[in-house]
Amino acid sequence: MRAVTARARLGWKKLRECGELLHEKRFSLKMKGRIYQSCVRFAMLYGSKTWSLKENEVAFLRQTERAVIRAMCCVKLMDKKNTEELMVMLGLKETNKLAKANSMCWYGHVLRREDDDILRMALCFKVEGQRKRQWPRKTWKNQVEDEIKKIGLKKEVALN
Repeated sequence: MRAVTARARLGWKKLRECGELLHEKRFSLKMKGRIYQSCVRFAMLYGSKTWSLKENEVAFLRQTERAVIRAMCCVKLMDKKNTEELMVMLGLKETNKLAKANSMCWYGHVLRREDDDILRMALCFKVEGQRKRQWPRKTWKNQVEDEIKKIGLKKEVALN
């Protein structure tokens, strides 16, 4: 959760740095959306290729992005504007979907490595010993493979 929180803070920082551009009325919403994608969202998603996101972290990312978009468009909750409408007007897709797509790209990158490469060996590494009695932790590899199954892709597609 620390990495996601740090990235969300960095996103707010980038929003303040680009504030003059993103709060100006003279720029179209599409232009603001492009600036947002290249500055704020890029900072928020940096390193997301290797994140193993839990449900509460995905919800936190979604909540942060929606708050940033509302701040950027100068829309308050009392204005009763739907965030999805704002995202369509800005030409944006949801952050959590992009984070999952980044993970799949990284997974394909690791699979294309040779068998004796350190990244490839780390992908199949199993820790010896016993864990406390709990649900087993979901690894990054398991999460990406579940997402691939959910979408209906084959493992060969990830290699491209």
